[in-house]
Amino acid sequence: MVEWVSGKIEYTEDEAASALGISIGDLRGLVRTHVIKEEAGMDVPIPTFRRTDLLLLKMLSDSQSVNQHPTSNIQP
Repeated sequence: MVEWVSGKIEYTEDEAASALGISIGDLRGLVRTHVIKEEAGMDVPIPTFRRTDLLLLKMLSDSQSVNQHPTSNIQP
């Protein structure tokens, strides 16, 4: 679940990572993997994130977590 700050429209990189419950390094990795597709653009800074950005990044983060541990959700 994303932790929203009431009335906040844009989130800094620190705030976005905190709201998503991931590290800044993981946030940057998600952005590099799923948003910035060109090699030349790998160091493009994203100064702020909107709520829609956080929702998409949360879904990507959750899907990566499930893909890394596919058997952890299987009940015996």
